[in-house]
Amino acid sequence: MSRTVFLRSWCCSLRNSLRCIQLGNCIPEKGLFGEELLKHPSGFKLLNEKVRKRSFELVDKIVNRKCEKKVVEVFDDLSNEICSAADLAECVRNMHSAKEFSAAAQESMKDFTELVESLNTRSDLYKALKDSLEAESSSLTDVDKRTALLFLDDFEQAGVSLTKTQKCEYVRLSKEIFMVGSQFAHGAELPVTVAPFYSKMYRVKRHLYSPNTLAVNRSTRQWCYATYYSYNEEQEKRLRHLITCRHLLARLTGYQSYAHRAQHNSLLGSYENAHDFLIEVIKSCQSAAEQELAVLADVLAQVESKREHLCESDLTYLCMLYRENAFGQLQHLSRYFSFNNLLRGFELITERLYNVSFSVMTPVAGEIWPGNVIKIDVFQDKSKFLGTIYIDIQDRQTKTSGDCHFTVRCSKQLDDGSYQTPIVVLSLSLTKGLENIDNVFLVPHQAENFFHEMGHAMHSMLARTQYQHVAGTRCSTDMAEIPSNLMEYFFNNIDILREIAKDNHGRPISVEDAASLITSRFAFTSLEMLQQAVYSLFDLEAHGGNAEGIMNGRVSTADLYASIWSVVFPNVKKETGSAWHHRFAHLVPYGAKYYSYLVARATASLIWNTRFRDCPFSRENGLAWAKVLSKGGSLPSAELLNSALGYWPTVQNLAMALKEEADQTCQRSAVSI
Repeated sequence: MSRTVFLRSWCCSLRNSLRCIQLGNCIPEKGLFGEELLKHPSGFKLLNEKVRKRSFELVDKIVNRKCEKKVVEVFDDLSNEICSAADLAECVRNMHSAKEFSAAAQESMKDFTELVESLNTRSDLYKALKDSLEAESSSLTDVDKRTALLFLDDFEQAGVSLTKTQKCEYVRLSKEIFMVGSQFAHGAELPVTVAPFYSKMYRVKRHLYSPNTLAVNRSTRQWCYATYYSYNEEQEKRLRHLITCRHLLARLTGYQSYAHRAQHNSLLGSYENAHDFLIEVIKSCQSAAEQELAVLADVLAQVESKREHLCESDLTYLCMLYRENAFGQLQHLSRYFSFNNLLRGFELITERLYNVSFSVMTPVAGEIWPGNVIKIDVFQDKSKFLGTIYIDIQDRQTKTSGDCHFTVRCSKQLDDGSYQTPIVVLSLSLTKGLENIDNVFLVPHQAENFFHEMGHAMHSMLARTQYQHVAGTRCSTDMAEIPSNLMEYFFNNIDILREIAKDNHGRPISVEDAASLITSRFAFTSLEMLQQAVYSLFDLEAHGGNAEGIMNGRVSTADLYASIWSVVFPNVKKETGSAWHHRFAHLVPYGAKYYSYLVARATASLIWNTRFRDCPFSRENGLAWAKVLSKGGSLPSAELLNSALGYWPTVQNLAMALKEEADQTCQRSAVSI
């Protein structure tokens, strides 16, 4: 999630040191992530007080021209002071296993949000930084200037030139966006209570935690899907309120809509380019997707006694049925994907590409929450400490759902020339208890997701920027998603897969099984891309041309989503009364930027095919890519990609990359069920 100015929306042998710890009954030796104030939930209030005090000391230096170094450097110190605490609180709010800690972190985040937005609208801060560009011009480097301009740009987006009344309105809207966004994301994860009559009729439990898309019985599948994704008036109100506040904030700061505002500094650069990209993707992939839908319709005809129209609720089940019959049952391959093997396999790649190795250890009591959490210290050239990755592999209700990562602290060059080292937390849901990771086995898609999230982590670890404001994943959203998508291509390379996928006796997965796994993974790629394009276009248009209508009640988000679906998928019936987007939690962190996933996938495809496909372990290309990652956001995204590809990718280049992948992997052959 992007934030403005200061706040931005992460040796013994490997086998013997792969351990986790249950910290629930331990007396804390350290505070969370080494912050001594955070041994107890009450420490968050003290942390907020400490950060506010230090922040206003730095503000005083800036506005009263007391800086002993470049103004932009003091600005980044201020940014770092707030972000290091706020990002920690955001992580704890979403991840801690004790509700007292997560509740305290929630209150802490409210305070940090208010602090950030109040600073964002201070004209004296803005003027001091702007004046420094001229006063210090002879001593400023290109990176100094870019970072200062990014700070100034964030001020301008926050409406620094607004009147006092308007600034108060900006702060109010920002708080509303944070609160209603949290409510919508929470509502998206709530289960549906099933009446006893329907529970008995469809043989489902009293609480529906998923749409049950793999149910064999079609009536059960359709009912569960329609029930789980049923139109929810509360979620509609929250989403309308979120879109309204975002739209008003955008208008307040001089933008036509929030969708226009959100594209600022993105790779595509404008709402129009983002819209054109999605339309181009839809046109490019539609032919291959229609061929895949025809194959799925044939599968449906084989399993149903009478001719049925293909429905939205059928897609996941029919894709699974096709894969099983075309490529065989692949779940048994999980024996090759112990978490231990995957971690070592990922390290094998980083060692060959970047000369980066891992030291896995047990967290000290108190430095992380109770649960199945692994700590990894990351080194380059064996001795150069890069940073720390924590991996929480426990599935529990007290943490955010879905695989994700949090940047707790960013890289930054300190006054003595050394670097503040990054801290990242990965959240995976692999085990209910505290099993040793030798005994935790992943199904293939979980293994691929692990590589995806570790791609984010390595982006942070390899960052070596002067300023934390532009470190690692603190770049445009589309650029931040490229390293993680690129790691999926590494995972799905047959040579690499056979290096990392080994059973307990060290025997690699067979060539045949590896090939089946990869082919199965890319089956129905065009259909998947088209679905992603629908979600992205809905997100973009809900925050763009349709925002006024949604705000005024002339258009419901359900009608907008249904209209886009019907145009892109005219031959797939949408379930009556369903509102899939009411559970689309990505609307909160990725508002008007969800399309970044497709941009990142297209760009990762270009980088893979250009630099790594023919020689995936090339140290030369690996170090060149590491150099790109080390820059974070200190250079424009297009310039970084020019370094990686040798040219600046256009909308057409990106759409064509997805089309070529869709055409190459399109499933055109029927199977007998």
